[in-house]
Amino acid sequence: MESDDVVSPTGRDSAATRVGRMPTLQDVARAAGVDRSAVSYALSGKGNLSAQTRARIITRAQELGYRPNLLARSLIKQRTHTIGLVVADMTNPYYGMVAQAVQRAAYRVGYHAIIVNTDRDARLGHELLSALVARQVDGLIAMPDALHADAVRSITTAGPAVVWCLWGEGPDLAPAVDFDFVQAGRLVAEHLLHLGHRRFAFVRHGVPLASGWGGRYRGFAETLARAGYPLSPDLCRYDDATLDGGQAAALSFLARPDPPTAIFATSDLTAMGVLAAARARAARVPDDLSVVGFDDILPAAHTAPPLTTVRMDTAAIMTVATEVLVATIEGRASDAPPLFAPTLVVRDSTGPAPHAPSRRIEQRESMRNRP
Repeated sequence: MESDDVVSPTGRDSAATRVGRMPTLQDVARAAGVDRSAVSYALSGKGNLSAQTRARIITRAQELGYRPNLLARSLIKQRTHTIGLVVADMTNPYYGMVAQAVQRAAYRVGYHAIIVNTDRDARLGHELLSALVARQVDGLIAMPDALHADAVRSITTAGPAVVWCLWGEGPDLAPAVDFDFVQAGRLVAEHLLHLGHRRFAFVRHGVPLASGWGGRYRGFAETLARAGYPLSPDLCRYDDATLDGGQAAALSFLARPDPPTAIFATSDLTAMGVLAAARARAARVPDDLSVVGFDDILPAAHTAPPLTTVRMDTAAIMTVATEVLVATIEGRASDAPPLFAPTLVVRDSTGPAPHAPSRRIEQRESMRNRP
């Protein structure tokens, strides 16, 4: 290697730029007055170079517009520094939050995320997952609703590393990053019971035993049953986590002679469909009907009325999932991730049940305070 006191030439207008080709490692070495190994050390942060020489090399590389040959690097290291994420429905703002968090977390540690969308089509999800593996991604974040666990296992056998994210009460999977869906269901039930509600409906989404809706249901239903108000099976409906699905489910509930006074939907988008159904049936929210969603997506605070919902710290969850995946790829030990806890965000879509004692007390206080 050439010594650190080599004077740098002024060859900034290199032969590479004159002929219109991409500058190479050799072009940077020539411009900086060093050999190729010194350039490699400087750009990778390795080697025994002085700070002055390292800075000179980096400056010349920037001036030339040099970009490392990632393909060559991946062939040498047998690593592409890419990870895959398969989501169920990019039209749902929740998955936008998921994708953004993964991209940011991956970029911070030198990886790029490839994100594909299944539109809740299992066959398409299988094809997209196979395509990611064929592209030699180093790892995958597997999420429910977008994929079946068996499909992930079959395609990734002896393939990329996998982190299982938010599978709840699904199959026994590891390494996993998860959320306390059961406690989330309990919080919703306790909130509605405290408000005096006694007739409840539940709108779920996702594939049975493949997502956290099972935990949400169990926490919700068990808490209601312990209080003496079991959830009726005919007041439980499936939805595909869309506005239309939530609206259709709620319209069927509200058409009953004994409609529920509270509806818990397992996604905010579904809950917004429930709000639309209430408007269509002239049911006042929360006076006639209380509505609770799940996820706390950005629009939830801006619905009419603002939506009470369960908040998952989506950014933190997906950041941890990405960090666990990268540690697995690189063979580093990582602490077992915590079970993330829910937070109930109470807004204006929930209130005392019609004819509940709390509602009668409020009405009496209102009459007493009139001038």
